[in-house]
Amino acid sequence: MDLGGTCSPDLIQRVARDRFGVRYLYPIQRFVVSNVLEGHPQIVVLPTGSGKSLCFLLPSLLLDGPTLVILPLRALLADQARKLQERGIPLGTLSGGMDPGQKARLWDELRHGRTRLVLATLESCLAAPNLAALRGCGIQHLVVDEAHCISEWGDTFRPSYLRVGALARAVGARMVSAFTATASREVLARIRAELFPEGEVRLVGQAADRPEIHYSVRPVLSSHEQDRVLASLERPLLVFCRTRGEAQLGARSARRLLARRSVFFYHAGLSRDERSDVERWFLGSRDGILFATCAYGMGVDKPDIRTVLHARLPGSVEDYLQESGRAGRDGRPAQAVLLFDRAAEVARRRRLADERSRERFDRMLQYAARSGECRRSVLLSLIGQEPVACAGCDTCDGGAVSAAEGEDMILRFARRYPRQFTPAETARVLSGTPGPDARRFFQDCLQGAGGLAGWTPLQVGEALRTLWAAGRLRILRRGPWKGKIAAARRRERPRLPSSP
Repeated sequence: MDLGGTCSPDLIQRVARDRFGVRYLYPIQRFVVSNVLEGHPQIVVLPTGSGKSLCFLLPSLLLDGPTLVILPLRALLADQARKLQERGIPLGTLSGGMDPGQKARLWDELRHGRTRLVLATLESCLAAPNLAALRGCGIQHLVVDEAHCISEWGDTFRPSYLRVGALARAVGARMVSAFTATASREVLARIRAELFPEGEVRLVGQAADRPEIHYSVRPVLSSHEQDRVLASLERPLLVFCRTRGEAQLGARSARRLLARRSVFFYHAGLSRDERSDVERWFLGSRDGILFATCAYGMGVDKPDIRTVLHARLPGSVEDYLQESGRAGRDGRPAQAVLLFDRAAEVARRRRLADERSRERFDRMLQYAARSGECRRSVLLSLIGQEPVACAGCDTCDGGAVSAAEGEDMILRFARRYPRQFTPAETARVLSGTPGPDARRFFQDCLQGAGGLAGWTPLQVGEALRTLWAAGRLRILRRGPWKGKIAAARRRERPRLPSSP
């Protein structure tokens, strides 16, 4: 089947240059574009920043009929639409909130060939009236961008992603392509099963390695430690958070402690105008800090992000590669920093509802905990790819640490003064914060007093709770020393799941 006829390489390159401003297509991009024009269904795995979107946007201008692109997030849809409109490329959008008149104009433009490209959210396409209209538009090419969402989201909070194959059949798409930046063997198998249950499909892949990104993991004892870490990281800086509340609190705390106004937060709970305002600000900022949930990220193209910080472990290695891949899209050196609270993350694993989520999270735990191995090679091995020569990570640079900041200081204090101080008293002594009984503490010149100057008692207290949960500290429960702390009798750490 040939959808677009034979297009010479010169024509493809000319369209890339004239319509998209791209002077050179990589060989793998040419191959993917040729597959589209020749009608070969395909799963395309290209790392972030390698021109993945061009592989389906370019042929949309050469095919005889419309291309329908399914995008997972409104932020991503808006970002793609904005960039294409700036280049004068006609397109339509289909998402929630459109009035009947807007939709009627879209269907009319598609049927009469005035629009060849539609960017849409999956749920909007599956709505019965929209699905019926799409059937009559002669869709030539259905593109599922960020196709790993089929596996990552379909079984949890976006079950609509398990209907994407049915959508392809319902609209009568003559050819289907799936695109993603990272995918393990399991994710690829799921994409194939849902989108291509019958017939052959080409797998076009490239290593997920991003040599311009330096990877590091920092063990931490307190969630408040991210504030101290932030001050040392290069900006623009993107901080990924697990929840909306964490994003808001993190941004407000950072703005206060760093005395900076250029700190904002972003999540799906913001209004459309609020999200647009934050996107525009961050896109143009040279030193901004943005705290965001996964609502920001996939495919949103700010090329000069110098650092991506994760304050918590993402749910899977694929998620981490996608999100950390926001850094360095301009090809210049960047870094991906992961904060790792071992006890909290192991406890979080126990709360995961299903075995599949635990298996995916286990791989992320393995990455964070394997401090003696090349971070880059571990990441690639966990998604089934071959290791590469390391272009930069804390292990290979000799900068990896196995103990969190403050851990040795706290444990030395507990061993030196066993059964003498409560957690609250210990927090005040180590932070150097006077309390009502400060005279007793400091008149004896306690060794270690003020050793964690710069920490607040709240931060030290959280570190103490983390070490207690990890089995490194004891809080005595009975006798004359009830409520006092002591070092554990033997060194223990929360047990990690075995390597996959």
